[in-house]
Amino acid sequence: MKHFTTSLLAVCAFFAVISNAQGQVFYQQLFDGAGLPAGWTTTDASSQGVLWSRCTNLTTECHSGEYNIDPFEGSDAANGFMILDSDEAGQLNAPHQSRLNSAAINCSGKSEVYAVFENFIGVFDYDANENARLFVSNNGTTWTPFQIFEGVDGGGATSLSENPLVSGIDISSVAANQATVYLRWEWVGNYEYWWILDNVSLTTINPTPDNDLAVADFFYPVSSYATPESQIAVDTFAFEAYISNLGTQPQTNIKVYAYVLEYDPNTGSPLGLIYVDSTSVPELAPGVDSFQVSIGGSFIPDLPVGLYAVAYEVSADAADQHDADNFKGDFFEVTDLLFAKENGPQSASQPADGGDWAVGNYYRMGEYNETLEQFSALGATFSFAVNAPSIPGDIDVELSLYRINDDVLSDFSNFEGDGSSMTLIGTTSFDTPDAAENYDLFDAEIYSIETGLVGVPLEANGRYILSAGYVGASSEAFTAFNNNVYANFVSTILYIGGEWGGNFVGRPNAVLRMNMDLTTSTDVTPLAETALAVSPNPTSDFVNLKVNFTEPTNATITIADIDGRVIRTENRKGMLDETVNYQIKDFASGTYLARIATAKGTRTLKFVVQK
Repeated sequence: MKHFTTSLLAVCAFFAVISNAQGQVFYQQLFDGAGLPAGWTTTDASSQGVLWSRCTNLTTECHSGEYNIDPFEGSDAANGFMILDSDEAGQLNAPHQSRLNSAAINCSGKSEVYAVFENFIGVFDYDANENARLFVSNNGTTWTPFQIFEGVDGGGATSLSENPLVSGIDISSVAANQATVYLRWEWVGNYEYWWILDNVSLTTINPTPDNDLAVADFFYPVSSYATPESQIAVDTFAFEAYISNLGTQPQTNIKVYAYVLEYDPNTGSPLGLIYVDSTSVPELAPGVDSFQVSIGGSFIPDLPVGLYAVAYEVSADAADQHDADNFKGDFFEVTDLLFAKENGPQSASQPADGGDWAVGNYYRMGEYNETLEQFSALGATFSFAVNAPSIPGDIDVELSLYRINDDVLSDFSNFEGDGSSMTLIGTTSFDTPDAAENYDLFDAEIYSIETGLVGVPLEANGRYILSAGYVGASSEAFTAFNNNVYANFVSTILYIGGEWGGNFVGRPNAVLRMNMDLTTSTDVTPLAETALAVSPNPTSDFVNLKVNFTEPTNATITIADIDGRVIRTENRKGMLDETVNYQIKDFASGTYLARIATAKGTRTLKFVVQK
């Protein structure tokens, strides 16, 4: 799930602004030669040898860690860039203080000097806002710090900047009219990720455009990245954006739009607009940052299986000179039977305190399916990593499913960390196979505490915590996380030192998915025979389900194999007399179940696929 912005276009547009006036860029360093550029140096004031180096490929050349983070997207990345790999240095006895120093730059006759560069940083413990800065000197002895990052917080959680972040900093107070100017990028950290730098320029004209609105942040209204179709309608979408005026001029007649869009899951291409709403802001002064805008109306996402996005856009009277940041959004999926907070492992982490620990994801069932169909939690999908020379196959994982007590408030403000606020209803132990590798996705069945059988019944309106525990020697493992989406609802929590708590909302979100299935394929309260008919039977390429009711009826249609394992499920509203067609070209030969469930009962029929 990539937080999508047209970031590369943003870089191009930004540099177009500073290159329009002739002669304003008087220094540039692209890092397109081997090693450090002439006169440049790298040092570590902590004397631990954590140094900057030149690189051309983050994945294969200059980083041995195993991450599923996108490669550096700088405009000139293919020709090389500088990188400081804090993760590669591992856990140090003291923080590194790593510096990249430029050669002397002549700024004589330049009454204004602006430093412009592309960079990308990832932190875990030490926030980048105060610990990764640009220092400037005109004598090589006295250094003045300038802040680069904002909101890249760390504090025991993965936090990444934009990729790339294009920084434009006014360094005139130190560099203007100086014959000898030095730049220093300095990072104080310990076992963070990396800081990448490229395309450094000095210019005499303020690179800030006159007209530059941006969507700074937005409300992500989905409680889980992936939600089963039968449960997605429980999320009523509200829309809220935060806009900034990054330009030098006031912006008038601002329009802020909220969209729900459908995307092709195979190509990622947009298929169409499902919902749109907007609101107006009369004026926004220069320098106003993260102005909160609520966009009226709400949207109930009664959507079929597919890939979707919530997105926001801002515009104004004046044509925006840097319009790539005028549109931002995040994806979400509607699935057959899967709950997930993410779409893939991105990094891995563990509590720093040591000892046994666990991570849990919060999932909730909705009302819509209360009397239509009964679901169960069949299993979990999870991921982790270990440091060399440990072997992933040495790790055992304790999986547990808890039901949250009804008296716990929706914001968890009265949740008791001792575990008394929830009840254990399912569990299993997973012995990782010897051939396992870091960031593999593992599947494990969950056994009911009550019956001892696979599958734990899930209640309508029920709230659950699915957890993965790492005990004893296995506590050295790092559970996999994804950091792209900021969850605005209770999401991932931790168990540390005998207490549940930690990251109730926000990020990162654990790779810990809940797989559902039908609890039963029998008809406890059967519908009339006329309610459902199947044709052709036998069949090979498609099957028609003829549905007939005497009045408009909400129904859930399910296709399953003969063992009751669901292949497809779909909610339909107000069904009366209609035929639903399903393509089954990919089905193997065998016997299958077609089932319709309503508030008054169910009807299940068999059909045969012959190839």
